[in-house]
Amino acid sequence: MATKSKVFLREATGLVRSYTWYDALILSLAVTGPTLFGISSQIGYVAPAGPGADFVISALIGLLFMIPLGVVYYIFSVQMPRSGADYIWIGRSINPLLGFVGGWVMYISFVGLLAAASVTEPAVVIPDVLVAWGYIWNNPGLVSLGQNFASSTTNLFVFTLLTVGIGMIIASLSPRVYSRIMILLAAIIFLATFIFIGSLATATNSSFAAGLSSITNGAVSVNATITQAQQAGFNYVPVNSVATWLAVPYGVLLFNGFNYSTYVSGEVRNVKNGMFWGVLIALAICGTLDAIGIYYAMQAEGYPFVQAAFALFGAGKFSLGVSPWTPVFIPAVQSNPYLSSFVEFGFLLFNFWWAAGLALSASRYVFAFSFDRVLPTVFADVNERFHVPLKAMALSFIVAVFVTWVAIYTTYYGQLLNVTTIWTIVWILVGISAIILPFYRKNLAQNLIGGRWVLPIFGVLTVIGMGITFYWSVTNPNIGPSTPSSAAFLAVIFVSAVVIYVARYFYFKGKGIDLILSQREIPPE
Repeated sequence: MATKSKVFLREATGLVRSYTWYDALILSLAVTGPTLFGISSQIGYVAPAGPGADFVISALIGLLFMIPLGVVYYIFSVQMPRSGADYIWIGRSINPLLGFVGGWVMYISFVGLLAAASVTEPAVVIPDVLVAWGYIWNNPGLVSLGQNFASSTTNLFVFTLLTVGIGMIIASLSPRVYSRIMILLAAIIFLATFIFIGSLATATNSSFAAGLSSITNGAVSVNATITQAQQAGFNYVPVNSVATWLAVPYGVLLFNGFNYSTYVSGEVRNVKNGMFWGVLIALAICGTLDAIGIYYAMQAEGYPFVQAAFALFGAGKFSLGVSPWTPVFIPAVQSNPYLSSFVEFGFLLFNFWWAAGLALSASRYVFAFSFDRVLPTVFADVNERFHVPLKAMALSFIVAVFVTWVAIYTTYYGQLLNVTTIWTIVWILVGISAIILPFYRKNLAQNLIGGRWVLPIFGVLTVIGMGITFYWSVTNPNIGPSTPSSAAFLAVIFVSAVVIYVARYFYFKGKGIDLILSQREIPPE
């Protein structure tokens, strides 16, 4: 078998164990977003796509789907704490080629998500915040600016790039500086979230209606919105079990990201404790805050108003002129202008926090690929001052800029890329890896948490849960594009991974290095 010194670029990765348990926790929370943004996004995504769904129950069922995956990621991250996480686990448990295919498509989805989801900053967040601030401080200019902000394609492109760029810059700083910035952002955003939830919890549907009419000087009201929607042909759909079950995939996606600290597990001190907080505690916090926040939001707003508001907004007829995500209504339930303004400020900051977490995770994929020599080895360089793979980060930024342009100036991204399908396929592969590791790769399964059977059992549950989610992802167009063109695009992404790996395999075989044989080993720390 090839020696490590020949297989890997160096005896050590160059990355250092600088992150603590709270850094791991904050990273996962940043990407998952159990905050006023995550709470509002669940309502904002389900309301127009699945009227009649109970947002809380569908989210909690989605949480149940993610628990087995959480246990699997936790055990794997402790057993093989390396950059790239599932790329390493699949490759070392099943087959290196399959590991790279899984890792590559996940990386593409990460960068695609980083670019496309950052569009919500200029498309939803900034307009909503400006309108809310305008009504709070009685400034018609801000209201008008917010209502027209997203109509400019230039604004969408520039502020999406700004969001991605700031996230990348934060993730490129030294672990110590990165940690401090992420903690500061977390403190602001969670304080805003607690005020957000508290304001909604102390409101009733009637007080919300009165507050909305008051703060907008009668321009927007609950009853008028419902009536206008009815006149436009929209009929309220009462909450029912069928719609709730069909909305479960959104509940699954709500918790995507709770495990992203595993991608830097090789840089976390006391990995067993750090990943416990970074994966399992993160998932518990997400489930708790999201469920409580969604419950109180719907108690205040009411399903008839939410359905009507999103139906009108989709038709371009909503009186407020911006997306009816819950934070824009906080002035209706929080009369203190300073507290309500602070909530909007926390809403404004979220995407930068989120982008910094996702950018860090994505860069570790590139680093892991390069350290295994599957991508050009230059991307495995680690800056000696910051202890960060800056070249890997730069590559991700370049790809993100391209995807941002595609997402904003064309319709290809939304029509073709089904990231949910990618995630579920890779999660199924991780589940299969968990099933076979203790039996097929016994040398890598020594001292497993829970013994020999806990990982395989949760692996089976993961395969079942993610198999169901995969079915939803390819049959429900509201979850992701499910057309022959989108299937062909996914095939191109998967096949490109095979082409890259095979090309690198034969290149290094000529140099006396067998990538498949050598990548049966765990990379050095």
